[in-house]
Amino acid sequence: MSKISGAIFDCDGTLLDSMGMWMNMFSTLISGYGVEPTQELLDTVEAMTLMQACEFLHSEFCMSDDPDSLLVKIYDFVTHAYENDIVEMPGAHAFVESLHQAGVPMIVASSTPRRLVIRALECHGLLGYFDDVLCTEDVRDGRDKDFPDVYLEALERLGTPLAETWVFEDAPFAVRSARRVGFHVAGIHNDHDGRDANFIRSWSDLYSENYGSISLSAIEAFDDATRRPSPEEA
Repeated sequence: MSKISGAIFDCDGTLLDSMGMWMNMFSTLISGYGVEPTQELLDTVEAMTLMQACEFLHSEFCMSDDPDSLLVKIYDFVTHAYENDIVEMPGAHAFVESLHQAGVPMIVASSTPRRLVIRALECHGLLGYFDDVLCTEDVRDGRDKDFPDVYLEALERLGTPLAETWVFEDAPFAVRSARRVGFHVAGIHNDHDGRDANFIRSWSDLYSENYGSISLSAIEAFDDATRRPSPEEA
């Protein structure tokens, strides 16, 4: 049977139903400078930290006078959305509460800047459940979630065993990164973010539409002896 001694949560798309807002923000921003927001371009900037995205868009398309000006526009847009428009992922709050009641320490590991993540969690009464908030911009040259750095730093801060620490994620590349270095992974999916459900499922130990089949009891009942190999191991 599996044991959960620590939990690492992504924020956008995992705790909060906010990925549509992020894609709309980037589409609006990019279109405003006369550039077509293709899916390839949106996928490229999604994997980056916000500062990396601003530097990339400024360098490649001469957007705004400088990257910092783009960043200010993004902060204003996103903060307003968190405070007025964004809702929680169905079942997320109840699941986090169940882990809290069980004494499982939790940390948020996000690609979104810390200031925005904290405001987002505050708006939904979630901040107090987490021991810390960690962002990709805080670790190893700000490497994105194509690399496992942010999860490994979160693990160190939690002080829990790798084999007993679960990562909760919705992004396919992030699910893969966490699983590659040995975390147990719960893939969270919904029907409107355009994520590749089959890819997420193939890299996850547990997979759920929203949090419909994710619970503390389901994690504790997970049998490591029957753990499905990752696509790279198969």
